[in-house]
Amino acid sequence: MIKHIHLDECDSTQDRLKEQLNNPDHSEQILVSTENQISGRGRGEKKWEALPGSLCFSFNIKPHSKFSFTALEVSVILTNFFELKGQSLKLKWPNDLWNNELKKCGGILIQGNQSNFLAGIGLNLFSDNSEFGGIFPEAFDLDKKSWAREIAEFILSNRYADTELLKRDWLSRCGHLNQMVKIIEGNEITEGIFQGLGDHGEAEICTDGKINHIYNGSLRFV
Repeated sequence: MIKHIHLDECDSTQDRLKEQLNNPDHSEQILVSTENQISGRGRGEKKWEALPGSLCFSFNIKPHSKFSFTALEVSVILTNFFELKGQSLKLKWPNDLWNNELKKCGGILIQGNQSNFLAGIGLNLFSDNSEFGGIFPEAFDLDKKSWAREIAEFILSNRYADTELLKRDWLSRCGHLNQMVKIIEGNEITEGIFQGLGDHGEAEICTDGKINHIYNGSLRFV
Protein backbone atom coordinates (compact mmCIF):
# COMPACT_ATOMS: atom_id res chain seq x y z
CA MET A 1 0.00 0.00 0.00
CA ILE A 2 1.47 3.34 -1.08
CA LYS A 3 1.23 6.40 1.13
CA HIS A 4 0.71 9.11 -1.48
CA ILE A 5 1.47 12.74 -0.63
CA HIS A 6 0.46 15.20 -3.36
CA LEU A 7 1.52 18.83 -2.95
CA ASP A 8 0.41 22.01 -4.69
CA GLU A 9 4.04 23.13 -4.84
CA CYS A 10 7.42 22.11 -3.43
CA ASP A 11 11.11 22.72 -3.96
CA SER A 12 11.98 19.08 -4.61
CA THR A 13 9.90 15.91 -4.32
CA GLN A 14 13.06 14.00 -3.38
CA ASP A 15 13.70 16.34 -0.44
CA ARG A 16 10.12 15.89 0.75
CA LEU A 17 10.44 12.12 0.36
CA LYS A 18 13.62 12.11 2.45
CA GLU A 19 11.78 13.97 5.21
CA GLN A 20 9.07 11.31 5.22
CA LEU A 21 11.53 8.41 5.21
CA ASN A 22 13.49 9.92 8.09
CA ASN A 23 10.34 9.73 10.20
CA PRO A 24 10.60 6.47 12.21
CA ASP A 25 6.85 5.97 11.83
CA HIS A 26 6.82 6.16 8.04
CA SER A 27 4.99 3.51 6.03
CA GLU A 28 7.01 1.13 3.89
CA GLN A 29 6.16 2.70 0.53
CA ILE A 30 5.88 6.47 0.06
CA LEU A 31 5.16 8.50 -3.08
CA VAL A 32 5.50 12.29 -3.23
CA SER A 33 4.15 14.18 -6.23
CA THR A 34 3.46 17.83 -6.90
CA GLU A 35 1.60 20.21 -9.15
CA ASN A 36 4.68 22.43 -9.41
CA GLN A 37 8.31 21.62 -8.54
CA ILE A 38 10.42 24.76 -8.40
CA SER A 39 13.91 23.41 -7.63
CA GLY A 40 14.10 19.98 -9.19
CA ARG A 41 17.50 18.29 -9.53
CA GLY A 42 19.09 16.12 -12.16
CA ARG A 43 22.34 14.20 -12.02
CA GLY A 44 25.34 16.03 -10.58
CA GLU A 45 24.77 19.76 -10.44
CA LYS A 46 22.12 19.78 -13.14
CA LYS A 47 18.63 21.11 -12.59
CA TRP A 48 15.37 19.68 -13.87
CA GLU A 49 13.26 22.36 -15.54
CA ALA A 50 9.57 21.96 -14.78
CA LEU A 51 7.52 22.96 -17.83
CA PRO A 52 3.73 23.54 -17.93
CA GLY A 53 3.15 19.91 -18.95
CA SER A 54 5.69 18.42 -16.56
CA LEU A 55 5.04 15.63 -14.10
CA CYS A 56 7.46 15.38 -11.14
CA PHE A 57 7.38 12.74 -8.41
CA SER A 58 9.60 10.62 -6.17
CA PHE A 59 9.20 7.31 -4.35
CA ASN A 60 11.37 4.86 -2.46
CA ILE A 61 12.42 1.72 -4.26
CA LYS A 62 14.49 -1.36 -3.60
CA PRO A 63 17.62 -1.40 -5.78
CA HIS A 64 18.05 -3.81 -8.65
CA SER A 65 20.04 -6.95 -7.76
CA LYS A 66 22.98 -5.13 -9.37
CA PHE A 67 22.31 -1.75 -7.79
CA SER A 68 24.11 0.20 -10.54
CA PHE A 69 21.37 -0.96 -12.94
CA THR A 70 18.53 0.59 -10.93
CA ALA A 71 18.17 3.78 -13.01
CA LEU A 72 18.45 1.76 -16.24
CA GLU A 73 15.75 -0.60 -14.96
CA VAL A 74 13.38 2.22 -14.07
CA SER A 75 13.89 3.81 -17.49
CA VAL A 76 13.03 0.56 -19.31
CA ILE A 77 9.90 0.04 -17.19
CA LEU A 78 8.84 3.60 -18.00
CA THR A 79 9.08 2.85 -21.73
CA ASN A 80 6.98 -0.28 -21.13
CA PHE A 81 4.36 1.83 -19.36
CA PHE A 82 4.08 4.40 -22.15
CA GLU A 83 4.05 1.69 -24.80
CA LEU A 84 0.77 0.57 -23.22
CA LYS A 85 -0.41 4.18 -23.69
CA GLY A 86 0.47 4.03 -27.41
CA GLN A 87 3.73 5.98 -27.22
CA SER A 88 7.10 4.54 -28.24
CA LEU A 89 10.04 6.15 -26.42
CA LYS A 90 13.81 5.85 -26.81
CA LEU A 91 16.44 5.66 -24.09
CA LYS A 92 19.59 7.74 -23.74
CA TRP A 93 22.41 6.56 -21.51
CA PRO A 94 22.46 6.70 -18.58
CA ASN A 95 19.01 7.88 -17.43
CA ASP A 96 17.13 9.99 -19.98
CA LEU A 97 14.08 9.34 -22.15
CA TRP A 98 13.67 10.62 -25.71
CA ASN A 99 10.53 10.98 -27.76
CA ASN A 100 10.42 9.91 -31.42
CA GLU A 101 12.04 13.20 -32.45
CA LEU A 102 15.00 12.32 -30.19
CA LYS A 103 14.19 15.23 -27.89
CA LYS A 104 14.56 14.74 -24.15
CA CYS A 105 11.16 14.17 -22.57
CA GLY A 106 12.13 12.64 -19.23
CA GLY A 107 14.87 11.98 -16.73
CA ILE A 108 15.49 9.74 -13.73
CA LEU A 109 17.53 10.44 -10.61
CA ILE A 110 18.38 7.57 -8.27
CA GLN A 111 19.85 8.45 -4.88
CA GLY A 112 20.72 6.41 -1.82
CA ASN A 113 19.26 7.33 1.55
CA GLN A 114 20.25 4.93 4.34
CA SER A 115 18.52 1.63 3.51
CA ASN A 116 16.34 3.15 0.76
CA PHE A 117 16.92 4.16 -2.81
CA LEU A 118 15.00 7.24 -3.90
CA ALA A 119 13.68 7.32 -7.45
CA GLY A 120 13.00 10.83 -8.71
CA ILE A 121 11.24 11.05 -12.06
CA GLY A 122 10.57 14.09 -14.22
CA LEU A 123 8.47 13.71 -17.37
CA ASN A 124 7.37 16.26 -19.93
CA LEU A 125 4.08 14.69 -20.90
CA PHE A 126 3.52 17.49 -23.37
CA SER A 127 5.66 20.52 -24.22
CA ASP A 128 6.09 23.14 -26.92
CA ASN A 129 9.59 23.95 -25.69
CA SER A 130 12.13 24.03 -28.53
CA GLU A 131 14.75 22.09 -26.54
CA PHE A 132 12.59 19.56 -24.70
CA GLY A 133 9.96 17.40 -26.29
CA GLY A 134 6.77 15.96 -24.91
CA ILE A 135 5.73 12.33 -24.73
CA PHE A 136 2.30 13.08 -26.15
CA PRO A 137 1.95 15.23 -29.29
CA GLU A 138 -0.84 17.40 -27.90
CA ALA A 139 -1.71 18.92 -24.56
CA PHE A 140 -4.53 17.42 -22.53
CA ASP A 141 -6.11 17.81 -19.13
CA LEU A 142 -3.38 16.56 -16.81
CA ASP A 143 -4.33 15.00 -13.48
CA LYS A 144 -0.81 14.92 -12.06
CA LYS A 145 -1.75 13.10 -8.88
CA SER A 146 -3.35 10.19 -10.74
CA TRP A 147 -0.58 9.95 -13.33
CA ALA A 148 2.13 9.87 -10.65
CA ARG A 149 0.41 7.10 -8.71
CA GLU A 150 -0.33 4.99 -11.80
CA ILE A 151 3.27 5.20 -13.03
CA ALA A 152 4.83 4.54 -9.62
CA GLU A 153 2.60 1.52 -9.04
CA PHE A 154 3.43 0.18 -12.51
CA ILE A 155 7.17 0.48 -11.89
CA LEU A 156 6.98 -1.18 -8.48
CA SER A 157 4.86 -4.04 -9.87
CA ASN A 158 6.97 -4.74 -12.97
CA ARG A 159 10.55 -5.03 -11.72
CA TYR A 160 13.23 -7.02 -13.58
CA ALA A 161 14.72 -10.02 -11.79
CA ASP A 162 16.96 -10.95 -14.75
CA THR A 163 19.76 -8.44 -15.40
CA GLU A 164 20.60 -9.90 -18.83
CA LEU A 165 16.99 -9.51 -19.94
CA LEU A 166 17.04 -5.96 -18.60
CA LYS A 167 20.18 -5.20 -20.62
CA ARG A 168 18.63 -6.63 -23.79
CA ASP A 169 15.44 -4.63 -23.32
CA TRP A 170 17.39 -1.45 -22.59
CA LEU A 171 19.55 -1.86 -25.71
CA SER A 172 16.48 -2.57 -27.86
CA ARG A 173 15.17 0.87 -26.89
CA CYS A 174 18.48 2.74 -27.02
CA GLY A 175 18.36 5.72 -29.39
CA HIS A 176 22.11 5.82 -30.01
CA LEU A 177 23.25 2.19 -30.22
CA ASN A 178 26.09 1.81 -32.76
CA GLN A 179 26.13 5.59 -33.21
CA MET A 180 29.08 7.98 -32.93
CA VAL A 181 28.80 9.78 -29.59
CA LYS A 182 30.88 11.61 -27.05
CA ILE A 183 30.57 11.39 -23.29
CA ILE A 184 31.65 14.41 -21.25
CA GLU A 185 32.59 14.10 -17.58
CA GLY A 186 34.20 17.22 -16.19
CA ASN A 187 37.21 17.94 -18.40
CA GLU A 188 37.28 14.39 -19.79
CA ILE A 189 35.74 13.66 -23.20
CA THR A 190 35.48 10.16 -24.63
CA GLU A 191 34.43 9.89 -28.26
CA GLY A 192 33.57 6.75 -30.21
CA ILE A 193 30.85 4.26 -31.15
CA PHE A 194 28.35 3.39 -28.42
CA GLN A 195 28.40 -0.41 -28.47
CA GLY A 196 26.45 -1.43 -25.39
CA LEU A 197 26.37 -1.76 -21.61
CA GLY A 198 29.05 -3.27 -19.41
CA ASP A 199 28.67 -5.54 -16.40
CA HIS A 200 27.79 -2.59 -14.16
CA GLY A 201 25.59 -0.67 -16.60
CA GLU A 202 28.46 1.48 -17.80
CA ALA A 203 28.69 2.70 -21.40
CA GLU A 204 30.96 0.74 -23.72
CA ILE A 205 32.52 3.14 -26.22
CA CYS A 206 34.70 1.82 -29.04
CA THR A 207 37.50 4.21 -29.98
CA ASP A 208 40.04 3.08 -32.59
CA GLY A 209 39.26 -0.55 -31.87
CA LYS A 210 39.58 -0.19 -28.09
CA ILE A 211 36.60 -0.52 -25.73
CA ASN A 212 36.39 2.22 -23.11
CA HIS A 213 34.18 1.70 -20.06
CA ILE A 214 32.54 4.98 -19.01
CA TYR A 215 30.62 5.04 -15.73
CA ASN A 216 29.41 8.65 -15.56
CA GLY A 217 28.96 11.61 -17.82
CA SER A 218 26.70 13.38 -20.30
CA LEU A 219 26.23 11.70 -23.67
CA ARG A 220 25.88 13.67 -26.89
CA PHE A 221 25.87 12.87 -30.58
CA VAL A 222 29.01 13.82 -32.48
